[in-house]
Amino acid sequence: MLWNTVLMAVSWPVGVATSVVIGRWLGPAGKGDYTLAMLISPALFAVLNLGLPGSISYYLAGAKAPENALVKTFLALAGLLGAAALAVAIALHQTGWCLYVFGVPKFTPAMWIGAFGLPFYFAGTFLQFVSLAQGRQVWFAALPAAGQLGVGGAIGVLVWSGRLTSATAAGVMVASYVVTAATLVSQQRRLAWWRAPWTGLALWKSLVRYTALTYLGNTVQFLVQRLDVLLLSALSGLREVGLYSVAYGTAELLLLLPQRFSNLYLARIAASHPMSKAEEVRLLSSLVFLMTLVGAAALAVLAPFGVRLLYGTAFAGSVRPLWFLLPGICAAATASIQAAYLAGLGGVKTTAQINCAGLALNAFLNLILIPRYGISGAAVAASLTYAAQAALLSRTVGRLTQTRPLAMLTSASPALLSAVLKSAFR
Repeated sequence: MLWNTVLMAVSWPVGVATSVVIGRWLGPAGKGDYTLAMLISPALFAVLNLGLPGSISYYLAGAKAPENALVKTFLALAGLLGAAALAVAIALHQTGWCLYVFGVPKFTPAMWIGAFGLPFYFAGTFLQFVSLAQGRQVWFAALPAAGQLGVGGAIGVLVWSGRLTSATAAGVMVASYVVTAATLVSQQRRLAWWRAPWTGLALWKSLVRYTALTYLGNTVQFLVQRLDVLLLSALSGLREVGLYSVAYGTAELLLLLPQRFSNLYLARIAASHPMSKAEEVRLLSSLVFLMTLVGAAALAVLAPFGVRLLYGTAFAGSVRPLWFLLPGICAAATASIQAAYLAGLGGVKTTAQINCAGLALNAFLNLILIPRYGISGAAVAASLTYAAQAALLSRTVGRLTQTRPLAMLTSASPALLSAVLKSAFR
């Protein structure tokens, strides 16, 4: 956990600086085009990943089959699904259905570049979770950090040469996908996975059951987090998307560390007896909530002049939605830890049900609030949805661990901080 924190502390300022440079150089409309281009890979990944990232942690960390056979299976699936995602992107453009998915009638050049990065995005993401399940926690953190530093440097070169556009910025990001995938494939050579036998039918059946529920939950949760962007694109245009992207991009910086912890925590739970971690999940959830709350308070104070200073006065409209997003971000941070705990228990069905309820609420609120209040309405809808999901997860985990739901938010104290940091994620 320490290395993850340190590496994120190094790469995080670079990511912020990169976003600022792109926003100031391209303006709200150009930032909106770049945002949609970079949304293609995670959007289609969320739809087509079949829940495999969580399954990789569950099956590899839990040693439920030979390691080389599982790696071979996951690599083959990454290749097939990446190719399928690219085919879907091409079909969306050719049929005009991208209007209903991304809010634009045809792919822009930047969006095309993002689409052609799909196979590498799939392979790199799957293999990062393979590395995590193999206990390579430092590597799991180091590679994305190195990629972020590389992207930041390349964006700086484009600015210096006067060639930064939404398309060239997208090209830099796709290049980072290629490098990440190639590096991780090379790392797995030690297993000689290509010689391993395919996994048996019994394991395939178990894998399909687990991944189907994980897939449903993850896909729905992605839609919860990005439905507002897609609706804004359709109802308000690229400029509003660009303004909103600064708001949610800034707010979601507070989720980077909790979400990374949740990935580590799922692997930890899968490799141990989950019910023995009842006290740990209560303490960790409340600790994450406390840390995120402090960060949100600081961000709320800094936002009015920070956004103008970094992005320019053209993005002043991003401040109010940022404020409205912060309460929900605090709730989402806690929910990520509890969802990982349930996944380690095999309770992905419960998480999927909660996410489906969140999507229904989010769609209802967005359709009411966006036409009337624009990006501020989208932020309020997101915040209320995250809070509702967190409440349901706290109730579920509290029942399993015989803990009051409120204790999931209030158990951490400074005296416990050192003990939790030492015991968690060993």
